[in-house]
Amino acid sequence: MVDEEAARTDTTNLGEAKETADEAGTPSVTSNDLKVPEPALDWDSPEDIGNPRNWPTWKRVYHTSIPALFGFVITVGTSSYVPSIPLVMAKFNVEREVAILPLSLYTLGFTLGPVLAAPLSELYGRRIIYWTSLPLLVIFMAIAGASENITQLIINRFIAAVCGSGTLAVGAADLWSPQANGRAAVFYILSPFLGPALGPLTGAYVVSEYNNNWRWSQWVVMIIAAPMIVLAFFMQETSKSRILYLRKKAAGEKIAHQSGDTALLIRKLRIAVTRPIDMMFREPAVAFLSIYTGFAFAMMFSFFGSYSYVYQKVYHFNQKEVGLAFLGILVGFLSAVASFGAFDATLYKKAVAEAAKRGERPAPEHRLYAAMLGSIMLPIGLWWFAWTPRESVHWIVPVLAGVPFGWGTLAIFLSVTTYLVDVYGAQSGASAVAANGILRYLLGAIFPLFTLQMYDAMGIHQAGSVFAAVGLVLTPLPWWFFWKGEGVRKRSVYAPHTPAAPPATS
Repeated sequence: MVDEEAARTDTTNLGEAKETADEAGTPSVTSNDLKVPEPALDWDSPEDIGNPRNWPTWKRVYHTSIPALFGFVITVGTSSYVPSIPLVMAKFNVEREVAILPLSLYTLGFTLGPVLAAPLSELYGRRIIYWTSLPLLVIFMAIAGASENITQLIINRFIAAVCGSGTLAVGAADLWSPQANGRAAVFYILSPFLGPALGPLTGAYVVSEYNNNWRWSQWVVMIIAAPMIVLAFFMQETSKSRILYLRKKAAGEKIAHQSGDTALLIRKLRIAVTRPIDMMFREPAVAFLSIYTGFAFAMMFSFFGSYSYVYQKVYHFNQKEVGLAFLGILVGFLSAVASFGAFDATLYKKAVAEAAKRGERPAPEHRLYAAMLGSIMLPIGLWWFAWTPRESVHWIVPVLAGVPFGWGTLAIFLSVTTYLVDVYGAQSGASAVAANGILRYLLGAIFPLFTLQMYDAMGIHQAGSVFAAVGLVLTPLPWWFFWKGEGVRKRSVYAPHTPAAPPATS
């Protein structure tokens, strides 16, 4: 029995985090939140053919792949713009700080889109989000590519991000059993990291192919997105509440709260906005771990400027070669997924078995093993990149610094996300993940605005050392929560105080 429980938990941890991430910014709205009961709707039987989890495997894979690909397309639009920044500076006669704003404002839009889309998906279903968000992204990216001044470019990219990023809050958790959800979640969670890593390479090749026309850095997103819009047209609804609502409506039955209930939507939006902010200020785990993951994520966005600066100044790379340098980070991402799975199958599985013998759940702190490894890898990568770029050192050496950096960044993110879900449960965990996402993209929008100024003023080695030193200072955070997390949980306002076996500290 213990082994079965361990195996079951082993395959569901990523799925649990994903289900919460799908709801991020929009925790389940309870009767206490709304002062009214929700309608009790359920499937007719476990074999109900209307339940997406009973669909054929190919159909579930299809409906899982579309949201994951959407996440890739949306995020590749962040960095595909980077190679065209010098061209935009020349075209519109603006300073670099101004030309970077289309990158920063696009990233900033990711803090708003999911907050709005998640409540809408609860009321109107998942499919309408897919059917509207990506077409709107394409429309505004097309307008951005046709911009005749920098203001139009900034505004249209921002609107495109707000509209398109809604799909980041709506995944495919409705389609898989808890046992299989973890495996299905891997690419969905990985895709928003793959997009920024591959964007510089994509943008550089497309722009150079079309006579250094910066507009193609926008239109390439349309080219990638167009086939996915067609594929999304054939999607069916996957939201349980929406399917059952439409079923009851078709049967002529009345439901207390119809999906068009504006008051319900307003309440859900209020909770989606206020609860993550409240948790950021009142919950140490949310605040400090979100700052940590936000810094790691923002460093990747700072590389959009610093990679071009370093590799062009020291090694005289062109934009295509700079884009290829980001592949080191991609290798790190894949390594992070592998190490997270290894910790899950060994140390966490052992913790589950030991806790089950005592009739308890394992402490959430056992989710932090990958973050503790990542906390070591992250500063190694940053120090490595800070001091190896020089003419006497082969270019592959700083490129390889991206491996420990990417490894640390994604390992910290995966581990912290599952930890927050375990600490706060499904309802408040959604808000915790939302707070993490808001801070992550906010810092990602800010860092590119000052990175190159630091490199110009301080030099490559000194500027890189500042970032590496910050990463080193933050290193103890996952270790501290592993050691003291139980006490923090006991003082939490939001965390359910359920018995859990504390991690061994000896």
